[in-house]
Amino acid sequence: MHVCQIMLIEADSSEEAIDYAKSTITYAEEAYPAWSDWHGGLGEGLAGRWSGLFQGWEDTRDVLQYTENPNLAEDIIKDWLKGRTDEISRSWEEVKATDIEKMITAYNPEVSDYGEIGMNAWTLTRLGKLLSNYWSSDTGVYDLTAHTASLQYFRERLALQPDKQYLVPIDFHF
Repeated sequence: MHVCQIMLIEADSSEEAIDYAKSTITYAEEAYPAWSDWHGGLGEGLAGRWSGLFQGWEDTRDVLQYTENPNLAEDIIKDWLKGRTDEISRSWEEVKATDIEKMITAYNPEVSDYGEIGMNAWTLTRLGKLLSNYWSSDTGVYDLTAHTASLQYFRERLALQPDKQYLVPIDFHF
């Protein structure tokens, strides 16, 4: 599957933001997404099938300086975060009636459980990752500068240096 995620990056220019995204997700071990086996657009740029997301707002179509169009930036962030909150709600609906004590009692390291308990454990893991701002395929927006799915540090940087904040969409495969 492919998913586009918006990387929040502090940089001095659009080119620097793209270069930072490329080098960080490719070479920085702490920033390489373990959940993805491939990223980028096969020579089309990092945005891949989402290329042109910011067309008309920046010199390149695949990066947006926040101050170029704050309304568009906020709309994009809001839209991509909606996917995250929708997944949190969906996962909760799926597991809220789960008897966690039963899961723990029934746990057996000798058996692979692909039944109800195993699937509920998998969904709980996904839910836990989202709630703890762990980078996953459902994150939608990720602060690549601070290495967190939380927007707290982006908002702090935005208050101090709004002209250095960029949004870079990246096409991830998982």
